[in-house]
Amino acid sequence: MKQLTFIMTVMLSLHLWGCSKSEEEIVYPTHTDLILADITYGPHEQNKMDILLPAGRDATTTKVLVLIHGGGWIAGDKSDFNSILDTENIEYLKKEFPDMALFLLNYRLALSTDSQYPAAENDIKAAMDFIYRHAEAYQVNGNTVYLLGGSAGAHLAALYALKSPTDRIKGVIGISGPYDLPMLYLDGNDESRNILRTFMGGTPQEQGFQYFNASPYNFVHPVPTKFLLLHGRQDKLVPLSQAQKLEAALKEEGVEVKTYYYDGEHGIPPQHIGQSIEEIKKFLK
Repeated sequence: MKQLTFIMTVMLSLHLWGCSKSEEEIVYPTHTDLILADITYGPHEQNKMDILLPAGRDATTTKVLVLIHGGGWIAGDKSDFNSILDTENIEYLKKEFPDMALFLLNYRLALSTDSQYPAAENDIKAAMDFIYRHAEAYQVNGNTVYLLGGSAGAHLAALYALKSPTDRIKGVIGISGPYDLPMLYLDGNDESRNILRTFMGGTPQEQGFQYFNASPYNFVHPVPTKFLLLHGRQDKLVPLSQAQKLEAALKEEGVEVKTYYYDGEHGIPPQHIGQSIEEIKKFLK
């Protein structure tokens, strides 16, 4: 699944402060913007995150936004978000998204049998536990957390929020995400089915239990987390019905859910970027 690029222009851009070694237990200063690169959160070589900390933050007002890249669970990287460092957008982005720290996650890609599902799900859990443990050191509010994912990243964000419910997670933003994997296998195109077989280790008939456990739709219940679903009506890779089915299930359980469905295929076309940004801004407030 192609990585979404539009969201790059709506996030903070920060001065670079490299860190290639594992996270140390120190309290990071707040007088300047910081980027901590390739912070290790788990034992696998892909268990890395980049952390963008804005100047002037504190543990009361600074929210956490976790970004989970797409790529069909078999491709993509946290570096896909590198355009958030576009200096042309610094002042605008800081104005539009004040008091927001960013955590950009890598996770195991399903390039071998030992990295198929549930490896990625387990990595997201480990990354979130790491963020909670170190929120004080980063001087951010670990009790005010939002998750944003595109495509496969949207799936992993929703799966975590629904299977590991906590009032720390205030919201999930899912862009072009798959939420019912057996249904996607039936309704998606050949590319969708090929990706799913690779990620899941087989078809729904062969891996039915795994497909059930990997589908956020199956774990919808009353949770304290609100959802924003953005999806293209002409999406052939991940049909709109995926978002609509999750929307209906969330509403039935009394979970707050907002949607922005637009004319377009997988991802968000240029003509809908502006409105998408507005929807995300409102949701994060």
